[in-house]
Amino acid sequence: MIHLIPSPRTIEEYSGRFLVQELSVYLDSATDKRVVTAARTLCREIEVLTRSYVPVTSSKEKNRGIVITHGGSGEGYMLRVDERYIQITAEGPAGAFYGIQTLRQLIKVHGCSVPCCQINDSPDFPYRGFFHDISRGRVCRLETLKKIADMLAYFKMNSLQLYVEDAFIFKELEGIATEENALTPEEILELDEYCYNRFIDLVPSLATFGHLFTLLQSDRYCDISELGRHKMTRNYWLERQWHHTVDVYNPKTIQVIGSMLEQYMPLFRSKYVNICCDETIDLCNEKNQGKDKGEAYFHHLDKLITIVKAHGKTPMIWGDECMARPEAAKERVPKDTIILNWCYHKHVNEWIPKFYYDLGFRQLVCPGTACWDNFVEDIDISTGNISAFAAHAKKYGALGILNTNWGDFGHICSFNCNLYGALFGAQKSWNTDAPTDTEFEKAATLLMYDIKDYNIADMLRKLSKASAACSWSNFIIWHSANTLEGKNEKLPSHDNADYNPQEGINGLELCRQVIDEMRMLDTTDKRISDLILAARGVALMNRMYLYVNKVERFLDGHMLQTDFDAWLTEYSASWLAGCKPSDLARLQDFIKNITKV
Repeated sequence: MIHLIPSPRTIEEYSGRFLVQELSVYLDSATDKRVVTAARTLCREIEVLTRSYVPVTSSKEKNRGIVITHGGSGEGYMLRVDERYIQITAEGPAGAFYGIQTLRQLIKVHGCSVPCCQINDSPDFPYRGFFHDISRGRVCRLETLKKIADMLAYFKMNSLQLYVEDAFIFKELEGIATEENALTPEEILELDEYCYNRFIDLVPSLATFGHLFTLLQSDRYCDISELGRHKMTRNYWLERQWHHTVDVYNPKTIQVIGSMLEQYMPLFRSKYVNICCDETIDLCNEKNQGKDKGEAYFHHLDKLITIVKAHGKTPMIWGDECMARPEAAKERVPKDTIILNWCYHKHVNEWIPKFYYDLGFRQLVCPGTACWDNFVEDIDISTGNISAFAAHAKKYGALGILNTNWGDFGHICSFNCNLYGALFGAQKSWNTDAPTDTEFEKAATLLMYDIKDYNIADMLRKLSKASAACSWSNFIIWHSANTLEGKNEKLPSHDNADYNPQEGINGLELCRQVIDEMRMLDTTDKRISDLILAARGVALMNRMYLYVNKVERFLDGHMLQTDFDAWLTEYSASWLAGCKPSDLARLQDFIKNITKV
């Protein structure tokens, strides 16, 4: 059986094998340069495998080889493997590119002897996106963002959004956003070009309404906050998670936000701009108290959309605030606006996408990787969430899927610890009805982690179960309540369940099992070492849970803090290998004092 991700529309297997040796890759002179670049990547991989040179040529005297042709547009392709030739015939350049990715996977799985087959393939959705938060703790280095783009392209995703609040060097954040903790215009331009060459649309995504903590807490711009200078009473990560909505009736507000959009939008070739506009929690709660919240919301949204359209762009907005005001949204929001429809529960009711379908809006459904409140993704939640949303999206004619990867509470989860959710989203974005059974999980383990004879999904399930006693987000909320808010609360288990010491002890044992398993693999591979670090982090949180609840045998706070410090040294090194320092220092200070409760 041939396993590929995402699963192709149809695969027919035949007898015989194509031997990947002594061959050439044939392209005609009209081939899109991006396809030529992808073909050269394929050649290099074959050269490593066979230790022989693989030329790219347009010679009409074809010998054994790989022939790639494409038409003018379209993402569909046909890939045929027989004993003498491999033929990729595509509707357009993007289809040829995706056919090459499929062939790369075939060679990765089968080596020098590829089974004869014919694959006919095309996607369910024209928009297959990934949304990555770079504002809640981690700001990826440019090289890391390029690796993310490579991964998305390999699995046939065609859009990337980076969530920005303060992770760009806006002039409004001079002295606050620096190259040490934010992206520069040059980096965005380079990434945009890199994505374009991989058939990925890099879409700007910018907080322009709520979630503007850094801007609105600054001395220079606190006057355009609905709350004015907000007094912080809770943990930093909780504070920046909520509140911080602009004063929509202050004329200075649209001047500031408009300036930020004007600096940011031109760096992207995309026709889309995500202006967010979600969770406007403070709207009309203080300075504009008593005014109609719906009118205030659309007053600001109208101005933002006008700016976006002046640049010939199509706006995207998160749908929660419009969902609360459906009749006004129908009248006030231009119909070409794309609604980003989100929900992160395991089970998603179909009324959520049906809501915007009935209103006549174009929409993207936005599930998530369920990684943002812990050290590792919860694949039980994410796979259910993504599967349900994908099925509803297909039924209600959504443009596609934007799989979200948030970084709430300090972005404790490294990117290598949410790869499975990203891959699962790629599968469902391309072929919604494709199976995601044990065979898929094994293929994912090989294609994403380069591991044979292992099931990474089983390991991730164990770690999620081990996190039940004390998730990172639960601890952050509890810690803030007991140290900053004057409360005296018990540290609960998951979902605020009653304290259960056995749950922490069981979690520790599961972590030990996972760590032992993972150490049998290639620990020099950063994907594996990051998962081991995550497992150690989960184990420490279980110990913290038992320590805080005064369970016998777990009362040595000094030893616990020593072990946290040792873990933090390795965790920090891993962070800096792929991300700018950004909020690492804040996280370090917190963990270095984690037992002082």
